[in-house]
Amino acid sequence: MDEAEQVQDGNGVTILDLFNAVRKHVITAVVTLVIVMVAICAYTFTRTPQYTATSELLATYRSSAAASGASSNAGELSSGANYINSQIQTYPQLVKTESVLQPVIDNLGLDTTVKELAASVTASNPDGTMLVDISINNPDPKQASSIANSVAENLRKQVTSTIYSDEGDKIISPVNLTVVQQAYAPASPSSPNVKLNLAAGLAVGVILGIVVAFIKDLLDTRVRRDSDVTAVIDAPVLGSLSRNEAYAGTSPVIISRPASREAEEIRRLRTNVMFVLPDEPLSNVIVVTSTGPSEGKTTLSVNLATAFAENGNKVLLIDADVRNPSVSEALGIEGAVGLTHLITNRVSSHDAIQRYWKPNFHVLPAGKQTMNPSILLNSRAMKALVEQVSGAYDYVIIDTAPMQVANDAAVFAKEGPELLLVAGLGVTEKKLLRQTGRELSTLSIDPVGLAMNYGETEKPQKGGYYYYGDESDDNGRKRQIQHKKSEKTKKD
Repeated sequence: MDEAEQVQDGNGVTILDLFNAVRKHVITAVVTLVIVMVAICAYTFTRTPQYTATSELLATYRSSAAASGASSNAGELSSGANYINSQIQTYPQLVKTESVLQPVIDNLGLDTTVKELAASVTASNPDGTMLVDISINNPDPKQASSIANSVAENLRKQVTSTIYSDEGDKIISPVNLTVVQQAYAPASPSSPNVKLNLAAGLAVGVILGIVVAFIKDLLDTRVRRDSDVTAVIDAPVLGSLSRNEAYAGTSPVIISRPASREAEEIRRLRTNVMFVLPDEPLSNVIVVTSTGPSEGKTTLSVNLATAFAENGNKVLLIDADVRNPSVSEALGIEGAVGLTHLITNRVSSHDAIQRYWKPNFHVLPAGKQTMNPSILLNSRAMKALVEQVSGAYDYVIIDTAPMQVANDAAVFAKEGPELLLVAGLGVTEKKLLRQTGRELSTLSIDPVGLAMNYGETEKPQKGGYYYYGDESDDNGRKRQIQHKKSEKTKKD
């Protein structure tokens, strides 16, 4: 994928896209949430509880006039306020110095160093005030309050102590610190905050889980749901086939398991295809293809053709995937003679076309590859054959090569037949699907619809549902559809 495609894919992300990504990768999202919560719990509950005690001091200006008993003028008070503002900004650093903390260690007999004690001390000056807050973090709440009060007292002494000059003159500090709030032993720890940490962990886990699920969805190279396909191919989803071994047999499910859920999936697809086909020439010719191999296009082709035949329509199934023929194998019939021989006039239609299951169901195998498939399928003889059988049959199903192998399906659809694109959920590559979409858009080919293969089987709902069985009776098969009535109906 080039950068332009990546940018295009990243645009237009909706809440629904996020919801679908989380729903598709719900296990990844839950695991991410659990990992985050475990990490937060481990961090929270293994940390030693810390208690914070805070003492508060007030700084005032001691003017020289007030010291001598005279009144201070307005100018001196203003300059004093400016002086305190400049000095008080140094106290948060001064409180961590040895001159302040060493006396604390000595007075309280602490078994620590100045550097270690400084790491637990925090001093701040609230904006617009003359206050100094001193906070201490310590595992012991009583010791935290004792240290906070001692630090406040030693800071006060350090700031307001009398200094003597070299000449012996006594210099009184113009700043006076007063303890206005002593520290008391806190009743609860300040950290870790268990409720806040768990709430934050839950929020982060949910968000991270959604992000991881969405990233995983973006990095997923295969289509996983219908919307992955319809975002690239502008066509309706006409049906979905579940991932079931019933489709792997050598007989279509309508024949082998007529009363099964899988048979009903095919019948629903048949009905939807009948409704969307336009009333135009060659519109009864349905070209079935897929983006790449192993997406189940042949399985869908043979089952869809069988469903039309079951409905009483005259049907012809053509295996046009001459590079890798598989219709004959899927039906358990002989495929040595078929389309390649009929187009080259080596056999007649009577010898090439076989009757299968019902008189109204005919099959034209691919036959052996004798020349370049592209030349063969693009020949006038092939076009003439398609026109001829479209008038002779109610529906013609053509199974063609995947688009990444050859554009045979596009060649057929360009002449008038309708294109039915099969996508295998969990198989189709997103990059190849985009290439197919661009090629069809370039050729102005609009698929009549999409058919999804390998979908997850829906669980029956309780309270009332149909049970699909496939048990055999004395005649070989038994159709069994039991209706389980709801509890309310039983009571009535």
